[in-house]
Amino acid sequence: MYSRVIKFAILLIFLPAVFGGSFGYGLVNYLEIPDVKQLESYKPKSSTRLYADNNNLFAELFVEKRVPIPITEMPNHLKYAFIAIEDVRFYKHFGIDIRSIGRAAFKNIARRGITEGASTITQQLARNLFLTSKKSFKRKIEEAALAIQVERAYSKDEILNMYLNLIYLGEGAHGVEAASYTYFHKKANQLAIEESATLAALTKSPSKLSPFKNPSRAIERRNIVLRKMYDAGFIDKSAYMQAMKTPLTLAPFRAYEKKTGYFIEYVKQNLDEFVENSQDIYTKGLNIKTTVNLKMTEYGYEAIEKGLQSYKTRHPNITALPEVALIAIEVKTGDIKVMIGGRDFTSSPYNRAVQAKRQPGSAFKPIVYLTALEKGLRPDTILRDAPISFTNPYTKAVWQPKNYKNEYFGDVTMRRALELSLNTASVRLLEIVGVENVIDMARRLNINSNFAPNLSLALGTTEIIPLDLASAYATFARNGVYISSVAIRNIATIEGEEIYTEEILKEGVVSPEAAYALVDIMKGVVKKGTARSAASMPYYLAGKTGTTDDFKDAWFVGFSPNLLCLVWIGYDKPVSLGNKESGGTAALPIWIDFMAKALPIYPNDDFAQPAKPASEQQLVDKEQQ
Repeated sequence: MYSRVIKFAILLIFLPAVFGGSFGYGLVNYLEIPDVKQLESYKPKSSTRLYADNNNLFAELFVEKRVPIPITEMPNHLKYAFIAIEDVRFYKHFGIDIRSIGRAAFKNIARRGITEGASTITQQLARNLFLTSKKSFKRKIEEAALAIQVERAYSKDEILNMYLNLIYLGEGAHGVEAASYTYFHKKANQLAIEESATLAALTKSPSKLSPFKNPSRAIERRNIVLRKMYDAGFIDKSAYMQAMKTPLTLAPFRAYEKKTGYFIEYVKQNLDEFVENSQDIYTKGLNIKTTVNLKMTEYGYEAIEKGLQSYKTRHPNITALPEVALIAIEVKTGDIKVMIGGRDFTSSPYNRAVQAKRQPGSAFKPIVYLTALEKGLRPDTILRDAPISFTNPYTKAVWQPKNYKNEYFGDVTMRRALELSLNTASVRLLEIVGVENVIDMARRLNINSNFAPNLSLALGTTEIIPLDLASAYATFARNGVYISSVAIRNIATIEGEEIYTEEILKEGVVSPEAAYALVDIMKGVVKKGTARSAASMPYYLAGKTGTTDDFKDAWFVGFSPNLLCLVWIGYDKPVSLGNKESGGTAALPIWIDFMAKALPIYPNDDFAQPAKPASEQQLVDKEQQ
């Protein structure tokens, strides 16, 4: 053992002297040492980064979590922290450090084993890029030879830059920029001295020294790095003492990823059209500006948790809670601010906001009423609300739609029929306007469902994707203008080249007057109809509840002129939520809790009445004169 260590030390001491001659040429070929100039074209796999609507980084998509940055964006104390703990003579050696080799060899002999290494930063870089981690005498020679070649081809700062962008620092993070975000939710240039030392401390054992898993050991190792920085003269005594007594403060462990999991998956699905290969999403280092609002997402989860606790109180004997979907869309832009597709993404990644098709129940009725308004019927048009039945001429089967609680109101206005969500009046209205016309209206609103052409359509029996329904309601709020609901605003490469910028494309799909009249009726749903528990909210609001047969699905879709929110609650397998678990009981309270926190972000405007055509306005002006 001793002879091998001594031989290795002697060989490395004299290697630089002989490396320039014919022996060196033969050695390089014998060992098949690669050309280090390959580094100039080497492009490591880089993380794609997702930014929220306030430009905060909230998630990364990666095979190797890495975001390469130039050394000029790294603070000096970050560079010196790694140098202090890994290779304090980095700027003084030529790739291998003879002094460190001699010291390590002496200690290994004294301790009767290889207990201390002497690899420089350059050797570590060469090993990570070109060699295996298998320990052998041959690999050590290759490592040393490569290190010398690297030093001859590149400057010290270029070598350090490559090393700090490639080194693995635990929790999936490769390089200092990715590690800075992982542990501190900061960019590398924002790190404090003690945070830089914490990252440098991870090189010895990223898993065992992870501050998430072993904070005490991480602090102990961090303090060793700080001491070495001080001893080497990289920081003064004041900075050293201050850093030593600073507590370890970490970012929440993967907090954003968990809460935005459904939204992230939706973004990934939308990215496929912008990359040649789906793997590029994880390796090309794209920077993506999304529409998500992190604070609103928190509000969404808080409201869901509170709503489910209330549900559990109403049903103390249940063994499994229902699922919930919540979508929030900024009305004027189509930006998806919140997308929650279930109670917990980690346990159930199935995104019910965009993947599930469910019957909307009475939440579909506004589309029937909108069709009627566009055809010239008025909010004060009288409808008959009374028992009704239909017999299939072929099967002789009888269908008898009924009102909730079997209550009937006789002759009612269209306005009152929608406010109270009267089934029989709505079926009669569908008969008047025509099933095919309502289906056409739904398709104009970009609802992509397979509509059955029968009168049960009035009661929302056709399954609809929640996001489609939310986007349709947002069209009501825009006076009939449809805007696609979007999650991605901008995509750029890691070099800053813009790949895609979303343009807001507006399409008038409904008469503005009809859409405004519908919204005015739907304001009454909140003020004095099935959603009147929201009437005390000090905002201009409109919306509609939805409940399906046997209480299998509960909905509320409501909006202000600026923000729309859809809430759906139900089980994945269509079973009853329980007696009287209607949209107003199960979904609306979640909506209220969310909107009460989210609406103050926006101005409290009323819905704008559509402008009259110029000729019509002139007639009005004349009459007033």
